[in-house]
Amino acid sequence: MELRRLIPAWLRRGFAAGTVGGLLSGGTLLAYHLSRPEPRVALPQGIDGALILVPALLALGVLAVSLPIVLAATRSEAIFGSLVGFIVAADLLMAVSFVSREQIAVHVLSRSLPLGVVAAALAIPAAAVGIAVGPFASEHGFGHTAGLRAVLAGTIGALAVALVWPYAG
Repeated sequence: MELRRLIPAWLRRGFAAGTVGGLLSGGTLLAYHLSRPEPRVALPQGIDGALILVPALLALGVLAVSLPIVLAATRSEAIFGSLVGFIVAADLLMAVSFVSREQIAVHVLSRSLPLGVVAAALAIPAAAVGIAVGPFASEHGFGHTAGLRAVLAGTIGALAVALVWPYAG
């Protein structure tokens, strides 16, 4: 029996999108590391903080979610694939963040957390908007039209979170 038949297509697509999204979101850790000299305690306020978060928010909340929607054959495959893509990408970013030990102070929680955990948590609204709009706002719920709608909605959500978060602390 062939391995392709054992693993559903939506799971393969979700893992592929999640892997690419997780690797691209590593740019957030690089941007944070290069943004300020030691000691780096918190995200800078303003546009600097927003630019640090944008790679993770777009990679997790847009790319990892919309790619399985574009490649899906049914609405359920689009939804399940995008959920798997987001989870895999967020897990990869958090694992790299734990290894690199880049901590930031989250004033709302009065704790220091790894940057990957914060970025993955902030990408949840963008991913949720992309998953909700993509499959449910188009007639078929999958394919290029649904993927484009997921990209647009997720990008708007990600940029809104990136612009609001640095001022929230």
